[in-house]
Amino acid sequence: MEGNRGVTIRPHDCIVIGAGPSGLMAAITVARYGADVLVIEHRDRPLKKLYATGNGRCNFTNLKFDDDSYRGTDPSFAYKAIEVFGREGLLDFMHGLGLMTKSIGDYVYPYNEQARAVADALLLECRKLQIDIRCGEDVVDITYKDSFEVLTQTHMFRSTRLILAAGGKASPTHGSDGSINKFIRGFGHNIILQQPALVPLKFGDRRLALLAGVRVKCAVSLEVDDNMVSSEWGEIIFNKDNISGIPVMQVSRFATRALADGSEAALFLDLFPDESTEELTSELKIVFMGTDRDNKGKHHSDVRRDRTALEALGLCLNEKLAEYCLNEAGIVPRSLAGNCSEARLERLSALLKDLRIPVIDNAGFDRAQVTAGGVDVSELTGDMESKLISGLYIAGELCDIDGTCGGYNLQWAFTSGYIAGMAAGRDYCLYRK
Repeated sequence: MEGNRGVTIRPHDCIVIGAGPSGLMAAITVARYGADVLVIEHRDRPLKKLYATGNGRCNFTNLKFDDDSYRGTDPSFAYKAIEVFGREGLLDFMHGLGLMTKSIGDYVYPYNEQARAVADALLLECRKLQIDIRCGEDVVDITYKDSFEVLTQTHMFRSTRLILAAGGKASPTHGSDGSINKFIRGFGHNIILQQPALVPLKFGDRRLALLAGVRVKCAVSLEVDDNMVSSEWGEIIFNKDNISGIPVMQVSRFATRALADGSEAALFLDLFPDESTEELTSELKIVFMGTDRDNKGKHHSDVRRDRTALEALGLCLNEKLAEYCLNEAGIVPRSLAGNCSEARLERLSALLKDLRIPVIDNAGFDRAQVTAGGVDVSELTGDMESKLISGLYIAGELCDIDGTCGGYNLQWAFTSGYIAGMAAGRDYCLYRK
């Protein structure tokens, strides 16, 4: 069939744009209704981002969901979808593909802890269902009258059902570059400002660059305009110009949004979360000054004149971080530990419990694991169908839904893809009747 643009028009029952987790889940679900499904992917292979998920181990869901698992303008939209197809539904689906799984803590992985296993399971099902996956096809235009026409550089494809699952802007090297947004706006949809989430946060203090490579377990709080908005606990990593690690990634969404709004954001690190300030002060006095009382209550002299302040604090904290904190507290690192006044130790204790690091930026979409913002979910039905264009479905990271670390973003991708695929499949069956 020749189209008016001089290219062959190839009709399909459903077209899916994006061969990521949400796109292939949608394609499989529609195809199980007997529909002829085409998947268009602009990268050279499908599921490219999935292979890198969880450092290649692919934590794809979680045994625990709470009120903070999903974020966005309306997180309840995600939770309602999870009620339709959540963790148990996803596990049943994966097991049905022959994939063995296991949990490590609350995190769920493929049994061999290889992302390739999840990718292979999905692709084998696509092959079984004869789903046509076309890679290396850039979408040039999408138009809609009575049906959707999707133009690539070489072909024109037509369908009455179109599922957009092309991802957000995070990790563009894996295919998510926001190139589909112009077509979504062309359909009249509002896109909430897209910004990096689950991303390292940049600092401006050049002295912190000397801590590159230092890892420390601590409590992390984020304050925006002097108001605490989020807190986490775990291992953080100092890098040349930023701080990463799960706790920082978890709060990064709020810092990124705050900076975009012109607010001030700062991380506060509690480097000794198991100690109160008073307990830490008492222990530091022993570490620095020794003790004048033995375990029988008798007085004796044991002033720390055999070590420097850095050597003393280095017994409790990474040496590089210890030196930074001593300087911040006004204690000369090479001075004698025993000469440190109680007032300075109290100041050091307060700093170790509440180390302030102003945030000046995020590390960008290249370092982000997911996108915050996207299509306003108030413009979508519970079936992921556009309220503006019949037969148009939008799923996955394109939506203004993002999850925290722990498999929640992949669960959302699979959940939204499944729901969109079910709705498109039911529509296909009605059409056939």
